[in-house]
Amino acid sequence: MKCRSLCQLVVGSFILSVGSVTSSNANAQLTIGRQIIEPVTPIIDSVPVDVGTVRDVLEAQVEQGVESTFGPLANIPTPQFTVPSPLSLTSPAGSLVLKEIKAPDGFLAVEREWLFVGSEADRTHFSHPDITIESSHYLTAIGQWIYRLKVSTSLDELSQIRNNLPESLKAQVGRNHIYLAQSKGNPDSQNNSQHVLANTTPTDKPKVCQAPVRIGMIDTSIAQNHELLKHLVIEQQSFLPQALPTTQAHGTSVAGLLADNMLAGSHLYNASVFYTRNSISQGATLLSLIDGLNYLVAKQVDAINMSLAGPENPVLSKVVQKISEQGVQILAAVGNEGPASPPMFPAAYPSTIAVTAVDSKHVIYRWANQGNYVDFAASGVSVEVAHPDGTTSRETGTSMATPLVSARYACLFRASSNPAQALATLRDQAIDAGAPGRDPVFGVGILH
Repeated sequence: MKCRSLCQLVVGSFILSVGSVTSSNANAQLTIGRQIIEPVTPIIDSVPVDVGTVRDVLEAQVEQGVESTFGPLANIPTPQFTVPSPLSLTSPAGSLVLKEIKAPDGFLAVEREWLFVGSEADRTHFSHPDITIESSHYLTAIGQWIYRLKVSTSLDELSQIRNNLPESLKAQVGRNHIYLAQSKGNPDSQNNSQHVLANTTPTDKPKVCQAPVRIGMIDTSIAQNHELLKHLVIEQQSFLPQALPTTQAHGTSVAGLLADNMLAGSHLYNASVFYTRNSISQGATLLSLIDGLNYLVAKQVDAINMSLAGPENPVLSKVVQKISEQGVQILAAVGNEGPASPPMFPAAYPSTIAVTAVDSKHVIYRWANQGNYVDFAASGVSVEVAHPDGTTSRETGTSMATPLVSARYACLFRASSNPAQALATLRDQAIDAGAPGRDPVFGVGILH
């Protein structure tokens, strides 16, 4: 069952302009009224009955509008989202490289850019004076072509774009949306404190894995010479225009958390897709995400970690589904927009394992998204992570919780070569929290 996108929110936080980045529409807010959301069938609920399932009455309660353990739906506050200010990013020479806009759906997107997935012959549908094919290439991961389209202002609407397509292809076009990394720094202090590494290595801890694994990640670039990563075989490739500013902070943090649960000799493949929006925000275009996913599938990874979130998009939905059909599991952060937030993607897609964050006392992270698509919780509040300068720091967010679950799944999949069995075992290892059984806060439970 697909989740109905509200198409009304924006991920992120208040943005300040730095360097060559300029900002507009600061302090804009978007208020979303209460809406009935068609429930998502989470991937963990798709495990066959013979290996056990954990479906409680949550979906029925939501659909019928009755009270659940978490109170009546009428008491859910109307969510308010701080809209990230669109930015214009320039090269060192001052030329425009990428211009963000706030699209009519309320999300960030590249100005007047659309993506389409289809066959090579489908390019004939875009022979229109107001449509330019900026680029196109073949995606081996899904066996189709992807087109980046630039349209005129008069054609910059979904209905207008679809008018040029036959009925069978109308669901294969979407905006080139912007997706944001999901970490918010350490909530316990204004600035993250950095620490010199203790005299320990990743091999000092007992490991779940009994064999090396192959994990992919979609993130910023990583400082692969960090001490906490030296036991891994690391390969990374950038899918960004060279002129865009980048950082290694978020990717190095995620890589370090993955590495902490990977045996020596394991392979880590990183698709670098995020550009620096400012000192606390990283963005990635949907095209970069898809190119990164295509690269990781070609590397035959056991799992793909996506510590990011953003809007529902038909192009992303199609790509994620095609990858899932090949047996490659995607795990994603649920988002840091708070318990009243509508679903964020790719976490809310049915085939994705969605991960939320808890602190060291198993208290849910206060800004974590909630919903019946949440699958698992893991430590993600003020966790110690690898820093690009060779030290460690503290970070918080659902981004930081996702790597543990990704690594755990990869280990279980490598042991069984059976995705359903790996998911069932992962579910059995989770510690129930919150309301008895599965719930929209912790999902199945907490993994350590």
